[in-house]
Amino acid sequence: MMDYKWIRPDMDLYYIGENEEHIITVTNSGILEVDFYKYAQSFYEAAETVIHYLGEEAAENHDIAKLDLWYFATVYLYRQSLELLLKASIFQTVMDVGDRKDIVAEIRHDLKQSFEKLIEIKGLAIDENENAKWVMDYLSDISRIDKESDMFRYPFGSNFKALFDKQTHISLVATHDNMNKAYTVIKETYDTGAFPTQDYESYSPQLIIEGGHYYQQSVVGYKYSRNSFYPYFSSYSEVGNFLKDKIIMQKKCDLFMPMCYLYRNAVELGLKRVIVEDSHIDNSKIMKITRRKKHSILGLWNSIADEIREYANAPDDDTTLEDTQQYIQTFHDFDQSSDLFRYPCNKNMDSYFLDSKKFAVENVASCFEELCNFLDAVDSMLSEIKDYEAEMASYYDYY
Repeated sequence: MMDYKWIRPDMDLYYIGENEEHIITVTNSGILEVDFYKYAQSFYEAAETVIHYLGEEAAENHDIAKLDLWYFATVYLYRQSLELLLKASIFQTVMDVGDRKDIVAEIRHDLKQSFEKLIEIKGLAIDENENAKWVMDYLSDISRIDKESDMFRYPFGSNFKALFDKQTHISLVATHDNMNKAYTVIKETYDTGAFPTQDYESYSPQLIIEGGHYYQQSVVGYKYSRNSFYPYFSSYSEVGNFLKDKIIMQKKCDLFMPMCYLYRNAVELGLKRVIVEDSHIDNSKIMKITRRKKHSILGLWNSIADEIREYANAPDDDTTLEDTQQYIQTFHDFDQSSDLFRYPCNKNMDSYFLDSKKFAVENVASCFEELCNFLDAVDSMLSEIKDYEAEMASYYDYY
């Protein structure tokens, strides 16, 4: 029988059982160029683990759902590894805390601008290095599409514009080879201070390249659902589950932080999905909520909790919503800005996890999965109610 995870009254993110087998110790050194490099390696390894699974096992099994849906989380993992690696290399040269803060505030998540800053501060020349020129073109294309690092985390950007407005067949082989080349070239500058000269297998310097074998493609951008949260919610929650299994079965401890971030973003997506697609909140207010609350799990929950409670019509002795509040509060308190799992420090360059912290992998994953399953069920409930209301309105309009 499948173990379906659901909200429970005794949730404890920090619980470690007496006979727990899979315990992760999270700790950072406080040396940011080292810690950013370590995080970059973790996110890169996570991306590689996922894309090799898609190109091999999922392709062999013709698992179209995974090939299509897992694309968003996979590209984000790669993209985040590049951002972390660029900042690690910049911090090798820029040591002053104030200067680091200024640079991060300037480049933010823009990969092209980050690469330009790296070239500037290290005094590198790209004119005679084909690898460097290729990476510049590639990162420029990524920044053209995804300057703020949100187009593969959410179905639309801050302007509510979707990235994929038509069905697109994307080559996973080209995605893999190009991300590998970009990561390898930037890593070489971190390791040696210079750009490599050897040739690397790659395609034209574009993020989205169409074509390839049918079972090595991701098909995204279905017109009927291009603004839907479902593909992104499924992508992040399912890939989070996949990484959890890899940590447990293959002891890949470095995947823990990427796993946690994917789960954390799935929770945020689940809340926004309910607010944007299922709630009775006015559209103008929805826009204000998503912009003001941004990554705040607690803020998003508070915006929709009363409506969930109203339509759930639960018995007086049912504690599910009160128990859910505990999940929401715990995750909010632990990671208020959605950066704890994807960066080793905050915007002020204050390091996270200087004091080591132990986590039980299965417990942490279960806490996230339980909340994701609850939010998915809420989506189904409110969606059915809205469909019924629309049907009734149509009926009375007709008569």
